[in-house]
Amino acid sequence: MRYKGMKNKSFIGIDISKNVIDVSIFCEETPIKDFSHDVFNNSRKGFGEMCTWLKKNHVVLSNSLFGMEFTGSYSMELEKFLNTRNYQFCMLSTHVVKHYPMGPKDKSDKIDSAKIADFLYRYNGTECVKPYNMPDKTMQRLKALMNERKFLVEQRTCFMNRRQLCITKEDAQLYDGYIKKFSRDIENIELEEQKLLATDDSLLSTYKNLLTIPGIGFVNAINVIVITRNFTAFETARQYASYVGVAPHFRTSGTSVKWRPRPSARCDGQAKADLSMAATVVVQYDAELQSFYNRKLGGKQDSDTKRKALNAVKFKLVLRMFAIGKQNRKWEPLDSKSSNEKLAIS
Repeated sequence: MRYKGMKNKSFIGIDISKNVIDVSIFCEETPIKDFSHDVFNNSRKGFGEMCTWLKKNHVVLSNSLFGMEFTGSYSMELEKFLNTRNYQFCMLSTHVVKHYPMGPKDKSDKIDSAKIADFLYRYNGTECVKPYNMPDKTMQRLKALMNERKFLVEQRTCFMNRRQLCITKEDAQLYDGYIKKFSRDIENIELEEQKLLATDDSLLSTYKNLLTIPGIGFVNAINVIVITRNFTAFETARQYASYVGVAPHFRTSGTSVKWRPRPSARCDGQAKADLSMAATVVVQYDAELQSFYNRKLGGKQDSDTKRKALNAVKFKLVLRMFAIGKQNRKWEPLDSKSSNEKLAIS
C-alpha cells in the first residue's frame, strides 16, 4: 500500500464512540474497506498509542489532517489532545458519513473512519474541510453551562406538565418541591454564567449591548455569543440565520421542481425556538417591528402567513444582533437616531 503522507499530506479518519476510537489512514489506489485501521481506547493513553501507531505507518503527524464527527463529550478529550500538540484537525457533521456515496454500503465503525479519511482527501482545501479552532476555556465553560441550563429547563417543564395531572394533594406537593428545586438550580446556573461573563471584558461588553435590543434577553444573548463565538465564527448574519433555521433556501430542478423558498429543517432547533419566543414578544411591544410584522401580514390572519411574517421578524432580530455584535455598540431605535440628526443639523 502507498500511504498518502509519505511525501505529501496524510489524512486520518477517526470514528469516535464512548470507550474506543477507530482510526483509518487514507491509502492511494486502495479500496476504502482496505485502508490501514486500528482501534484504541478513548483516553489520553489511547491517543498516545494512536500517535505511535501512525508513526510506524510512516505518517508525519505535523503534516497530517485528522477528521472526526461532532460527538459532544465523547470527542472533547481527543480535541484537546490534538489542539495542545498543534495537530491540524477538522470536525465534520454527522450527515457527511451517513450520506457519503463512496465506498461500501456496509455500516461499521471501521468503514466510517475510512470514509472520513477518504472524504478528507477528496475535499481537502474546500469549504467542506476546514481546520477546526477550539474555543477558549471561558467559551467552553459558557457553552457547558448553557447546555446544562437547557437540560434543567426541559426537566422542569416535564414536571410542570405532570403536576397538572396530579389528583392528590400529596402528589402535587411532591412535584412542587421538584419544580422549586429545578428553578433554584436554573437560577444558580444563570448567576454562574453572569459571573463568567464578568471575567471577560469583551464578552461582557457584547452581552450588555445585546440586551439593549428589544426582545433579546438573557437566553438569546448567551445563545448567539456561544454559537458565534462572540461573532467570530460566522461572517454574515445570513450564515447564522441559516444555522438556526431562519433564512429561506430555494430548491429547483429542471422545469418541474420549483419549491417556494423555505427554511431548512436541519438546524439548531433549540436556538430557533428561543428566537421564536423573542419574536413573539417583540411584535407586541416594539413599534418598529410591530409595524413590520403587520405589513408582512398584509391583512391576512391565516396560520401560514403568520408563520412567514414571524420568520421575517426573527431574521430582523438576527440582523440587529449581528449589527450590534460586529460594531460593538448599543442598540438605538430609528426615532432616536432621527432626533439626533435633527439636533446636529440645527
